[in-house]
Amino acid sequence: MTENTEIIEQPKKKKKKIWLIILLSVLGVLLVAGLVIGLHIHRIMNDPASFFDDPETVPVTEYTPNTVVEPVFPIDPVFTEVSDTDPTGTDPDDTGTVTDPAIGTDTDEEPSEPPYNVLNVMLMGIDAFEDGSSSSGSMPHTDVSIVLAINFEKNTVDMISLQRDTFTTIPGYRGYYKLNGVFNVGGGMDNKKGGFELVCRTAEQWLGGISIPYYYAVDFEAVVRIVDAMGGIDYDVDQPFTAHMSSKTYERGMQHLDGKAVLGYLRIRRDADGLDKSRNTRQRKMLLAIFNKLKNEGKISQIPALLAAAKDGLYTNTTASQTAALINFAKGLDSKNINSRAMQGTIKLEYDWAWAFVDQQHRVDLVKEVYNINVKPVGICTMYYEQWLHDTGFDALKHIRQAEKVLTYVAEQKAGGKTYTDDQIKLYSDCYNAYVRLNDLFNDATDKLGKTYTGQLAPEGGTTVLEQTYADAITEAEAVVKNATEALRKSVGYKGKIIYTVYKGGWYNDKDINEVYVDFR
Repeated sequence: MTENTEIIEQPKKKKKKIWLIILLSVLGVLLVAGLVIGLHIHRIMNDPASFFDDPETVPVTEYTPNTVVEPVFPIDPVFTEVSDTDPTGTDPDDTGTVTDPAIGTDTDEEPSEPPYNVLNVMLMGIDAFEDGSSSSGSMPHTDVSIVLAINFEKNTVDMISLQRDTFTTIPGYRGYYKLNGVFNVGGGMDNKKGGFELVCRTAEQWLGGISIPYYYAVDFEAVVRIVDAMGGIDYDVDQPFTAHMSSKTYERGMQHLDGKAVLGYLRIRRDADGLDKSRNTRQRKMLLAIFNKLKNEGKISQIPALLAAAKDGLYTNTTASQTAALINFAKGLDSKNINSRAMQGTIKLEYDWAWAFVDQQHRVDLVKEVYNINVKPVGICTMYYEQWLHDTGFDALKHIRQAEKVLTYVAEQKAGGKTYTDDQIKLYSDCYNAYVRLNDLFNDATDKLGKTYTGQLAPEGGTTVLEQTYADAITEAEAVVKNATEALRKSVGYKGKIIYTVYKGGWYNDKDINEVYVDFR
């Protein structure tokens, strides 16, 4: 009996040991996980900056010169480079003297590095409803673009509004666009991530190259849901308005605004100071009012729930940990340390649409004050350059593109096995040389005039003389291009559409100028 009892008892002891080992293992894993989570929370609470890479200055070129297609036949250039035959008669490497030192200097000095622990986060508001439709036009745009420059060391935040109608170039794309249309060029509602990222890359140009690696974007319904989730907000309204989504009217003075009212207020356009200037100010003031409400009511920690309330109308490329780190930073932030700024400029109405041209001196001063780096003015985004494009530049671009179409056609046919006669090859060479000459003239004019319009270059005879000199040279070169293009086109049998004049509906609707169509309404 004793032996049988020992045989029966032994497995029970082994089972107890196994369960004990399992229990200890689980407790060990939980302990390690708890330590990791604890350290993670400690980082969030005490070192939010550690969740983000150090800021960097990304390469930014004021203007990417037009490139030319590669020739498919040996070319015997008949024109020397434009830099050797500059129609202005000046040394192409001579930047001239600055007539107004306050505007800036043409210096080769590298910009200083931004101060450590300054993080840029882009806030964007999309003019879109839940189904992807827009309140105006056929394309939802990012009508709100505000850069949050977060300085973790100084415990400050600078809100920098970029005007939606800003006349700008886009990295990697040919043409000139409004800032709010960059989202559409990058993919729009069909590729929101690509659109938001391209807005950030484009805005980096305006900050002198400081990267904007992160973004948060919301559509109309997301704004309404977030404000409603926080119980609305008491706000001192500066002018009467009607909320578009509810048709409810609000008077001037202290009002309790729900989500639809806040959205309607933020979209007011009735301003006599340049269309969007006051609207940008209202947007920043509303953001500050929302922050103060959450701060005063001790609800900053509820921001994740508010963001969740936005549902599918919120878009971001941050991680949950990064958002948590920013929220914790906000808990210790005093509203007095939140600065409100804007990159404003002159408004020009064209085809009943508004275009904003950034005040370059103000931009230079703003970037210096916020980031402590020296940047140069952006000459090609001035109203003067846009006017030069109207008078001369757009026609040059049209001639360049027509020649390019025929040259590309010949290249494609040759790649497909088509052979060409010596006479056709000669016509190709003539067209290619004329095309390159006009392209170089356009690039050279863009460089010199951009510097002239911002005071970085003082040409002999003044700006008007320089403009006319380039206009005369370009007009002459256009005639050569047109004749050479037509001769080649007829010889090789190109049947595509050739148009040398700018589209009457507006240069921004002309794909020879803006390669991506955007409905700016």
